[in-house]
Amino acid sequence: MARAALENNQASAVNRLVLTAKNYGDSVGDILGESGIDVMDKVIIITGGAGGIGSALCSALAADGLKVVVADYAKDAAEKTVAEICQAKGQGTAIQVDVGSQESVAQMMRRAIEKYGHVDVLFNGAGVMTRIPVVEMAEEEWDRILRINLKGTFLCSQAAARHMIARQQGRILSIASGRGVAGQARASHYAASKAGVIAFTKSLAAELAPYHITVNAVCPGATDTPMSRAGSTPEEFKKREAIPPLMDGLTEKDEIVGLVRYLLSDATRFVTGQTFFLRTPK
Repeated sequence: MARAALENNQASAVNRLVLTAKNYGDSVGDILGESGIDVMDKVIIITGGAGGIGSALCSALAADGLKVVVADYAKDAAEKTVAEICQAKGQGTAIQVDVGSQESVAQMMRRAIEKYGHVDVLFNGAGVMTRIPVVEMAEEEWDRILRINLKGTFLCSQAAARHMIARQQGRILSIASGRGVAGQARASHYAASKAGVIAFTKSLAAELAPYHITVNAVCPGATDTPMSRAGSTPEEFKKREAIPPLMDGLTEKDEIVGLVRYLLSDATRFVTGQTFFLRTPK
């Protein structure tokens, strides 16, 4: 009897390890199910949720069973994303937000909590980039990029943290970039904003650790989105598409989705203050 019980315990341990080590592309529901966490009650706010990477995340996480708040300045696009989520039997709600406005961010949080009762995860995905040399850049353009990319991350994280501290739990994820480490010619404002996001992530992680809240950043690399295409000619982008992923080619959206799923899983409940690069910064 004792030997049989030992073998059963060993088998259960192996099964848990296999589950944890499964491919990042598994759904959050699959990964969290073993630990008994009720995925169906998890609520995530995704800013920039109507954009290229954001909409892919919204759809995938809604399919996993999370309740998704699609927060974006583009109201019609956010509502379209939610309509697609609902058509696929997921749960979502659209909220228009200007992430650079404290008042707008506070309203976003209020509406999300009124709708679902709480917020478990914030994903800071709102971001913009333009291609302008430093010597030609207007002060207003520098301010605009940092307002959305960096100030927006601060304001949304601050609002979410205040809610999460009271609950003694939560996760905050932000889109950063390898440009925040390696720099970017003709996009110094974007690179500076993403360097700020990386430093802010490490700082906030240290502050929120006592409250069981994790804070991490994701650096995808160039992805096939309108923002990425805007900085290249069609010919240049076509050449980039031909480069193999492991040789600094484009990051596929499902790679980003997979990494985010992993960072929302029980396997990473104690991972915080980290920056995850899907491509080596150059």
